[in-house]
Amino acid sequence: MKILICGLCFSVVAMFANPLDVLPKTSNLINRIEGQVYDPNHRPVENVYVELLNDVDSVIQRTKTNSAGRFTFSGVPPGRLTVKVLPFGTNLMEQTQEVVVIQTTLGNDIEYVDITLRYDKQSREAAIEKAPGVIFVQEIPAAAKKSYTEGIADLAKHQEKGLEELQAAINIFPDYFDALDSLGREFISRRMYEKGYPYLLRAIDINPRSSSSYYSLGYAFYQMKQYPAALEAAKATTFLAPASMEAQLLYGTILRINGSYTEAEKALLQANSLAKKMNSETHWQLALLYNRLNRTQDTINELETFLKLVPDSPDKNKIRDMIAKLKTSANHNE
Repeated sequence: MKILICGLCFSVVAMFANPLDVLPKTSNLINRIEGQVYDPNHRPVENVYVELLNDVDSVIQRTKTNSAGRFTFSGVPPGRLTVKVLPFGTNLMEQTQEVVVIQTTLGNDIEYVDITLRYDKQSREAAIEKAPGVIFVQEIPAAAKKSYTEGIADLAKHQEKGLEELQAAINIFPDYFDALDSLGREFISRRMYEKGYPYLLRAIDINPRSSSSYYSLGYAFYQMKQYPAALEAAKATTFLAPASMEAQLLYGTILRINGSYTEAEKALLQANSLAKKMNSETHWQLALLYNRLNRTQDTINELETFLKLVPDSPDKNKIRDMIAKLKTSANHNE
């Protein structure tokens, strides 16, 4: 699925400007931070991101809560640290809590943290509707602009150098939307989803009407099988870019996976109508949807259309066998 570059929106979680993966651990760093995340009704919140930041707000570890809402960071350095909970895709607000880890000669430190989240009272859809037609403008420091321009130019032939220059632009100006958006999308295009999505979250927090950021974020979460978050980002994309075939296709695909079949059909048919030429992925997704709904003839029609568009598909023989079985089944049911 190609990544759409266009121009989307709801208030989303703020992220760091220079996201990092887990820092290397050494044998003498076995301090731990353990905790549990609750909702306002003191119920555990599962499957949300929790990050550990150092005293300059750089991420040094990232994890997710388990089914009991628990998380653990091990091998953490001593010092004043911050635990940040990112309940993306929920109706809960981001929250941070400071933790001080002390390394002594007597042993290693274990800190326990319980975090109770608050509900987000402002709906994201309302936030979109309050700012129609807003044009996003930033004043960029000259040095950051220079690094960004050189990075974009170098991406075609010198990819690593280009990525480094985009990161340099962000280091100079952490709120540089174009650099955050471009670097995030570059990582996503390279299937480096875990590395790319934090830049896009930060980009959206700065400019919540960026369709390219929302689309790429939704696609990243879709590939990571984080479907609630993917669905929310894809929905925002269709709101901000309703005439985008790619946005409707992504939204319909995730709705199908989520079991929202009526809405999925609407989005996929919209994608089909918006396509400048027939799109094979749209017909494949419709075939999967109709098969799930036991709409045999519709499934056959979509599979046959798919094969016309992709006659050399590596699965063409399996698809033909499937069509034959569906036709036989339809005849028996008449």
